[in-house]
Amino acid sequence: NRPVVITDVVTKWPAMQKWTPEYLLELCGDTAFEAGPVDMRLGDFLKYSEGCEEEKPLYLFDRKSFDKVPALAADYEVPPYFTADLFSVLGDKRPDFRWLIVGPDRSGSNFHVDPNSTGAWNAVVTGRKKWILFPPHVPPPGVEPSEDGSEVQAPVSIAEWFLNYYPSTRDGKVKPVECVCEA
Repeated sequence: NRPVVITDVVTKWPAMQKWTPEYLLELCGDTAFEAGPVDMRLGDFLKYSEGCEEEKPLYLFDRKSFDKVPALAADYEVPPYFTADLFSVLGDKRPDFRWLIVGPDRSGSNFHVDPNSTGAWNAVVTGRKKWILFPPHVPPPGVEPSEDGSEVQAPVSIAEWFLNYYPSTRDGKVKPVECVCEA
């Protein structure tokens, strides 16, 4: 129950060399992926991302991406620390477990608890991602979980949370674990 950063696991993945915007455009530029409330072709999403200055930009977060573009799965491998996959016994009834995530500056997911009480591993192939992790029993400032923890009410955008609530994390009894993962 502790977050960790494992380095040098992904450095030999083909994705680290291959997954340039040009390669992805050629491979799946016309493929529609889930980007927030809309489905958007990857080519259109990459154009949108280039000069995006919105406070709450779209964030491509597609749970079916590797079904839509199976060739992507050949470009990475599950790190040895995570090869035990207990959900695999469920076959095609297993919960979603792989996502392609792409976003411009200032994008990201809202505070959440991973579904099915699972832990997750993430890899940054290009760019960087800032993580702010609170223990499961500590809601971040400005975030109101429902009684059962299945829903959260949070600020409208990540930028709003950073401006209005992030400074208070320095004074809290429980400080979050923070890190930046960078390709």
